[in-house]
Amino acid sequence: MWAEEDWCRGMESVKICIFDADISAVLQENLGKLIPDGWELTDVPAGAQVLLTENRDVSAALLEQADTSPFCVVRLDTGKASVESDTVPVVEISNTGLIGVCEHVVTLVLALSRQLLWVTEQTNKQAWIKGRDVPVLTDQKKYTFNWVGLEPSGAVYNKSIGILGMGHIGRGVAKRLKPFGMKIYYYDVYRLSEAEERELGIRYVDREELLKRSDFVTLHYRFVEGPDGNENGFGAHEFELMKPDAYLINTARGKLVDEDALAHALKTGQIAGAGLDVFHYEPLRSDSPLLELAGSKVILTPHVAGTFMDEAWVTTAEAIIDGISEQLEVSG
Repeated sequence: MWAEEDWCRGMESVKICIFDADISAVLQENLGKLIPDGWELTDVPAGAQVLLTENRDVSAALLEQADTSPFCVVRLDTGKASVESDTVPVVEISNTGLIGVCEHVVTLVLALSRQLLWVTEQTNKQAWIKGRDVPVLTDQKKYTFNWVGLEPSGAVYNKSIGILGMGHIGRGVAKRLKPFGMKIYYYDVYRLSEAEERELGIRYVDREELLKRSDFVTLHYRFVEGPDGNENGFGAHEFELMKPDAYLINTARGKLVDEDALAHALKTGQIAGAGLDVFHYEPLRSDSPLLELAGSKVILTPHVAGTFMDEAWVTTAEAIIDGISEQLEVSG
C-alpha cells in the first residue's frame, strides 16, 4: 500500500484522464476517494500526465494531446486496448476481482493434493494411527511425523495441470502455479505466441492430449448458450480420457460440466476428485448428486472464487495509484 511520505517531489499534482467509457463507474468513484491531495481525475486528455484505459486504444493523436513529462498510460489488463507508442511507459493493472478466481484455483489444487480436508477431519477427531498415538514432548530432533497416516504426501512439484482456456484468468492461474514447479499444459482455440508461452512456462497441446496428461484439469472458458453452445460439453467422454488419479477444477460456469457424468466418474473412480465453485443450480438443489460426494476429495464452495467486487474495486484503485506513483518516480 502506498504511503504519502514515500512519493517523490514533483508528484504533488497529477492529472489522470479517464477517456475510456468501459472503465467501471465504481472504480472511478474509488479512485476519486483514494487519490492523493492535488491529484485530479478528468475526461479531457489535454494536459493529462496519465491516460487510463481498458478497451479504448491510445492513438498517437491522443498521445499528442496529453502532457508528456512525466507521462504514462495505465491499462487494465482485462481489456484489449493498444498503445501506439514505443516510448510511452505502459503500466499494466490487473482486475483484482479476477485475481481472486486465480487464487481460488491454486487453493483447490493444494487442498486436494494435500488432502487438507481429510487431514483436518482426522486431527479434529483425534484419529491417531496405532504406533503413533502416544503424545511425545517435541524438540528440534524429537517429534511424531504424520500421526494420522496421510498417504501420499501430496506435493504438487512436478505434477501436471491442464488449463482449458488461456484468457486472462487462465494466464493468471499459470503465473501462480509456475513457481510451484508444476508442468503446465494448455489448450485454447487461439494459441499464444512462443514468447508468451516461454514467459508463462506453459506448453500447448490439443484438448485430448491435455486431458490424458494432466493430474489436474481446470476450466477457464466462457459458457455459450444455444444449439451450437457448450452446455454439458465437459462430460463422459472427457472423464474417460482423464487419469484415474486426476482432479477436475471448475471456477468458470457450472453448465460447462455434465454434473451427472461427473458424479458417475467420481463414484466409479474414473477420476480421483473435483474442486467446484460453480454449478448448474446455485445454491445447490437438495437432490444434487454432488452433495453426497462432498468431502476431502470433492470440495464444493458456494461461488466465492472471485474477490468480492466492493473489495476488488478498492484494491484495483489502490494498484492504479501505486503503479502511477512508481512510474512517475522512475520518470522523475
